[in-house]
Amino acid sequence: MQIKDLSAQTGISKNTIDNYLSGQKSLPNAENAIKIAKVLNTSVEFLVTGKKSADAPSRYKKLYDAIERLDDKDFSAVVFLVTTMLHHYKD
Repeated sequence: MQIKDLSAQTGISKNTIDNYLSGQKSLPNAENAIKIAKVLNTSVEFLVTGKKSADAPSRYKKLYDAIERLDDKDFSAVVFLVTTMLHHYKD
């Protein structure tokens, strides 16, 4: 897939994608990573680690599969919830 096609399908600017690929910019935020993974028909985990969710412990596979099906709004809500929980347990 060409970068311009990925940009058009994700709504992420071509320059931003170029920066991700060249290493000039940090990794995509969660929202952009999900968009890219969906268009490429893969998981965010695979984009970051090169490992498929099947490589993860079996108890997490169902969770990974469910998270990958969330739309952007619901994913953001889950991230917020988990982040809030983590901060609660640190205190």
